[in-house]
Amino acid sequence: MAEPVTTDMSTTAPGGGAPPIPEAVAAAIRARAGDRLAPLVHRLFRSSLVLGPVTGDGETGGGERDEGRLGGLPALPAGTAWPAFSGRPMRFLAQLDCARLAGVFRATGPGDRWPLPTDGLLLFFHDEWLADFSGRGCRVLHVPAGAPPRAAPPSEHGTPAVPAVPVRASWALSAPSYQDRELENLFPDDFLVALDLALDLADQLPRPAVRVLGWCDTDTGRPEGHRPLLQIGGGALDTARGACADVSFWITDEDLAAGRFDLVRHGFETV
Repeated sequence: MAEPVTTDMSTTAPGGGAPPIPEAVAAAIRARAGDRLAPLVHRLFRSSLVLGPVTGDGETGGGERDEGRLGGLPALPAGTAWPAFSGRPMRFLAQLDCARLAGVFRATGPGDRWPLPTDGLLLFFHDEWLADFSGRGCRVLHVPAGAPPRAAPPSEHGTPAVPAVPVRASWALSAPSYQDRELENLFPDDFLVALDLALDLADQLPRPAVRVLGWCDTDTGRPEGHRPLLQIGGGALDTARGACADVSFWITDEDLAAGRFDLVRHGFETV
């Protein structure tokens, strides 16, 4: 079960107060927003974890240190049904090791509370035919660690496995984009200020292909009242052309605090 979250998702990171802002980023904010609004922009920043592929060299380590993986086969416990929609098995996208991610977050972040479970695995599935933010086209399962990998069930549509990519995690600051109302609402009289500021922040804080928590870096849409749980984009998944390219999973603060991952929603884009 996730640890309690008591903060307002519109203004702060999920674990507490706003994370520290580097001086170069703070200067860019003051230049666009001015001294009066700059502190309000600061409060919008969130902590996140960036997931990058393990290369197998001496610096990144081997599989025993992975914090999860993209694709491959899920460690789905016996007796747990493979998620499906309209009779077709969903595609498995990611498996996250909650304990290892929590350790990275606490060791390298600014002291925020880790809002996800502290043990077990989070498994992310989605249906590539439905992305209406209803929640029907995705499943996020919190399962105990230790189950063997399970292949997808047969289907007339077929659900070939996405090639497995082990990932490592690192803490990262996350800023809103011009698509986020929380930033836009600070500048009701001039949307271009919010747009220019968002572009400045994107230059200062590169947007990774895979992020846990934080703000959304993709154009997959933003369901009102939800925050990103996991986003995968930028070609991080080895899929065929015409298949899913960018995908984002979303959850409300209340559901995140209660560990209600069955209420996660998702959106995606194709190329």
